Amino acid sequence: MRLAGALLRAIWAEDRDISDAATIAAIASEQGLDAEALAAAALSPDVAARYDALTQEAIERQIFGAPTFVYREELFWGQDRLDFLDRALAK
Repeated sequence: MRLAGALLRAIWAEDRDISDAATIAAIASEQGLDAEALAAAALSPDVAARYDALTQEAIERQIFGAPTFVYREELFWGQDRLDFLDRALAK
């Protein structure tokens, strides 16, 4: 979760290019993680299969951006819509 938060912060607050492998490695290292081990794991067949499965699920649910949250089959898209999700959770 720490890495996920750092990657999102890199995109939205720091204007860093996380499509660049060196940038991802730097962010992972900044979080105290083994960037080389993460890169190797990311290229594994198991991770590729999981990525494909999750991509297909997102297509089937008609998810079109990130972050998207699904609660009771309702989509909540975007950081600026978290208040709507919060209200749905409170019901």
